[in-house]
Amino acid sequence: MLINYLINSPNARVQQLHKEVVMRSELKRQHLTAIKYRAKRFAATKVGLVSAFTAGAVVESAKGDTNLVKKYSWLLKLLA
Repeated sequence: MLINYLINSPNARVQQLHKEVVMRSELKRQHLTAIKYRAKRFAATKVGLVSAFTAGAVVESAKGDTNLVKKYSWLLKLLA
């Protein structure tokens, strides 16, 4: 009984706390991985949007419609 109280019971608690710490660190790792993935996707999407919009603005300016280009230049500055 004394051995169980002094050795086994605290050891079980330590193992349980270790398991919780390992689980928490794994969840943090997964969360950071997901954030990095989303940031990379957002950056790629933003670059794609900027290049497509820039190409459209160049085509419109080549047509001579500068009013349309002036109207949406704020959007190009926002995306860049």
